[in-house]
Amino acid sequence: MYLRLVAVGLMMLLLSGCWGNRNIDQIVYIHSIGIDYDHRQFVLYVQLINFSGLAKAEYGGGRQVAAVAIGRSAGETPEIAAHELYTSIQQMVSWGHVKSIVFTKRALKKEVVRGVIDLLTRYHEIRHTIWVYATDASLTDVFKATPLLHASSYLSMLTNPEELFRQSSFIRPLRFNRLIAISDEHSATLRIPYITLDPASWTEDTKKKKMLSLSGVCFLHDYELQQCTDREKLLGVRWTERDVIRTPIHVKEGRQTVASLVVRHPKAKWSVLSTKDGPAFQLTIQAQGSLIELRRPLSRERLAKLAAQTVKQEIQQAYEWGVNRNIDVLNVSDQLYRSNVHKWRQWEQNGIIPLKKKTIRNISVHLSLGSSGKEKLDYRAGD
Repeated sequence: MYLRLVAVGLMMLLLSGCWGNRNIDQIVYIHSIGIDYDHRQFVLYVQLINFSGLAKAEYGGGRQVAAVAIGRSAGETPEIAAHELYTSIQQMVSWGHVKSIVFTKRALKKEVVRGVIDLLTRYHEIRHTIWVYATDASLTDVFKATPLLHASSYLSMLTNPEELFRQSSFIRPLRFNRLIAISDEHSATLRIPYITLDPASWTEDTKKKKMLSLSGVCFLHDYELQQCTDREKLLGVRWTERDVIRTPIHVKEGRQTVASLVVRHPKAKWSVLSTKDGPAFQLTIQAQGSLIELRRPLSRERLAKLAAQTVKQEIQQAYEWGVNRNIDVLNVSDQLYRSNVHKWRQWEQNGIIPLKKKTIRNISVHLSLGSSGKEKLDYRAGD
């Protein structure tokens, strides 16, 4: 009898830890954070999502219309702005499911970014692996842009950038811990994915639907914004980006597109050259492509040569765009820092070495064709 009483007592003690728990529908879950800065005030936006509809869809139930709630508050510091939300939200708030943070361009200032970093790294609920973006669009509109087919915002680009990167690689998705690590490197230039709203490409239920679009890159050095620009001017950046999985090339002969290729896992290798005029580099790209589309009969050798020329032109265009704006687009300075820190200290100015058009002396691209899909290369071209 005594042993039974002891067992019952232990069970009651173990169960007592669950009495303070709350049901999922009694807590508000913040999914994304937006940071703006206006008139010396931190303006905080939060996106709330409903997990109940997502759970039903995952287990084969009917899909509910995606519901999104957006909160806005302002304060002298990020913490003051965050605390303002509690006065009107009317439910307990959980920050443990935050997946992304979006900065407006005017919020990409050293004092603003460092203030946000200080708060988020101290607060125990928020992970350091959340995704980071920049935008020039209204944060309210960004958070209202839900995925197609009434899917939950939990499945949007803000949460799953790696899915898009695997299918069409451009700029490597950026996590919060990498933002801190790269910004603290005096020689490095940070590349933040730049998102906009595409109002014209998609229609849902006979209505035009605004969709999030990865449209370019924002460059930061020492936590300060340098410039944001569209991806068309910076296609060459992807060839020096790490972990590129799959990226397309549209090959031109003259002004006409003659073929489309998909390149997988390109590799970039930098070599530092010794010159009397200052630091100089050689860049070598190794890649293998698969033919997707051929609009004109071309031999394998001719097609590979044109594709290599396209890659080289993209790299030169991106680099020269940065040189004209004193932006180290390809992180050349960081290459020198890691290979010869003494030379870097000799030439650097605020962490960046002087960039000239001849700083990269040679770009060598070795691109081979590994596959032409289900069809052979056109026999009329000699293949």
